[in-house]
Amino acid sequence: MRALQIRVTEDPLLIVRRSRRWKKHMVYILAANVSFKYDSGARSHIIYIGTTGKGGRRPATSAIDKASDAFYELRGVKEIRVYIATCKGRKAVRTWEHLESALLAMFRQMHWELPKYNKRKGSFANTDDIELFSEKALKKMILEFADA
Repeated sequence: MRALQIRVTEDPLLIVRRSRRWKKHMVYILAANVSFKYDSGARSHIIYIGTTGKGGRRPATSAIDKASDAFYELRGVKEIRVYIATCKGRKAVRTWEHLESALLAMFRQMHWELPKYNKRKGSFANTDDIELFSEKALKKMILEFADA
């Protein structure tokens, strides 16, 4: 019987880099290599905005999970990047949850719908979260992932 042949990819499939922004609670943005057209007519690379409710391992797990779906369902997606968004804390305020909610609300305001893989409609319902952050900063963050 012939021996089985072993192959390894030339490039790494997943690279995890140390970052000062990596905290127990943070917001992460998954962006695909191709942009998608949303109801507003605008295009964006963002396919998911999420939060680490259960701890810092979630972005990597979520990226792999969403990547598996995106590679199968979305045409042209060959790469998904994970970006981390954080903000300073305030006493007795779960700022990371408000940041996620504010980013989702701003995304919906700009694109008229949620990112491709965000399904929970309740997370952006409280538009008061936008007032905790600079509207200009939220728009700038969303536009970083837009096609020019």
